[in-house]
Amino acid sequence: MRRVLFACGFALSASLIAASAAVPTLVGRQAPDFVLKDQAGRNLRLSEYRGQVVVVNFWARWVSDSRDEMPALDRINTTYNRAGLVVLGVSVDEDVARAREFADAMKVRYPILFDNSPDLGRDYLLRKMPMTILIDRAGVVRYSNVGFKRGDERTYLDQIRELLRE
Repeated sequence: MRRVLFACGFALSASLIAASAAVPTLVGRQAPDFVLKDQAGRNLRLSEYRGQVVVVNFWARWVSDSRDEMPALDRINTTYNRAGLVVLGVSVDEDVARAREFADAMKVRYPILFDNSPDLGRDYLLRKMPMTILIDRAGVVRYSNVGFKRGDERTYLDQIRELLRE
């Protein structure tokens, strides 16, 4: 019986390790470029921000963590924008009109972009939201986080400060 339990535990551990190793990530790779419209209808291209540290936050109005993360990112943007930080919020809502209403209600001061096609989500390996990506001045993804919980804002600040010092 002990051998069976050990074997089952070993097999479970091995499958969990394999599953976690198999999760694809963009960290260490060049961030895929994109062009999206902002709230004013202007096109913004990610590559235009090369030379700055960029936070890209994928969100949806129906995800409760987005309601908590957006104000945190707005505080970070306000504090570090002059130091070379750019925060871009990307709505992946299919209903752009409702996403605009939600963005207006959140009153964030960073650009909100709208993407209602699946291509960008595939490029960024988007599986769950919100998802936040930190990109260095050379355009390389250096950090990625899925969801938002207590303590994530502090982690973002630590990562951003490090990237701004580079």
